[in-house]
Formats: sequence, structure tokens, C-alpha cells
Amino acid sequence: HRRYTFFFDPGRVKRGIQPNLELGRALRAGKTYSIEIDPRWRDANGQPLATPFRHSFRVGPADLKALRIEDWRIASPKPGTRDPLTVTFPKPLDHGLLMRAVGVARKGKQDALAGDVAVGRAELTWTFTPRDPWVAGAYDLVALGILEDPAGNRIGRPFDVDKFETIDKSPTPERFTLPFVVK
Repeated sequence: HRRYTFFFDPGRVKRGIQPNLELGRALRAGKTYSIEIDPRWRDANGQPLATPFRHSFRVGPADLKALRIEDWRIASPKPGTRDPLTVTFPKPLDHGLLMRAVGVARKGKQDALAGDVAVGRAELTWTFTPRDPWVAGAYDLVALGILEDPAGNRIGRPFDVDKFETIDKSPTPERFTLPFVVK
């Protein structure tokens, strides 16, 4: 109960969209902004906040790059252990989505291995500790197409680009895999 997410009108964020063309981006690079929360707001238990909250931040350049799974680094564990598999990302990814949109499967299998997932500091690492010891062989790190960075960029698609393709209505999102070997 310590996270608050702000959503901006996509029309102010996406390039080439009328609100963006007319009004510009909602946040401008180089400017400083503040978030203020009045203490009369209620917390997760329905109680007023003990003190007001204020957080100031400076805006950097817009992140307009698609995620590239090829840029992720995998540190493979040793067979016969329950040592964690560690994946390092070049930029932070969405914490909540990392908890449910990334997994590990044996090469060529659909079912994810059972185990525990943890997201590291600043959402730059993801670890998977299997329930059973690792067996030597080929595996896939599997990332679902719903995975995003905080700017809304997805694997192979920046946030502000529409693919103009048919919407995938299947119950299973697109899967991206990155192979690794336990040896």
C-alpha cells in the first residue's frame, strides 16, 4: 500500500496524436514537477494520512524505445542446485508485470516451472528459484507480450506506436522466449 500510479492521457503522450500536437506532452523534459497529497486523503485502512505528502521530481527525456529481450542478461544456475536464475535488464520494468508475466520453461514445453519469483532493487533484476533442483539442459525464459516498462513500452513495440493490426482476443498473450542452458 505504498505505491500510487498516475496515468496520463495517451493522446498527450503518443506522438502524432491530436492532443499531443495541440497541447504538447503532459510532462516536459527538463522541467520540475511536484506531487502533493493532502492529509485528508484516506489511507488503505480508511484513515486520514498522518502528514501531507510531497515529492518533487525532474523530468528526463521521453523513453520511446521498445523493449528488446535480446538485451537481457541471464546468469544460469548450476544443475542439481536450487540456486536462483538471475535476469538483468538494461532499464527498469514494471514491477507488478514482472511478478506475473515472466517465467521459466523447459525448452519446447509450454508449462512454466514451479518456483518463487523476486524482483530486485529498481526493477532491474528478476530472479527465479525453482521448487525442485535444476536439471541440466536447455530452458527458455518466457516473457508475455503484456510486459511493459514504466513508460508503457513493450517487447518489440514502443508505447506510442500503434501496430494497426487485429487485436489479439485469444486468452493467451503473445510469448517471447530467450533460451539459456543449465550446465
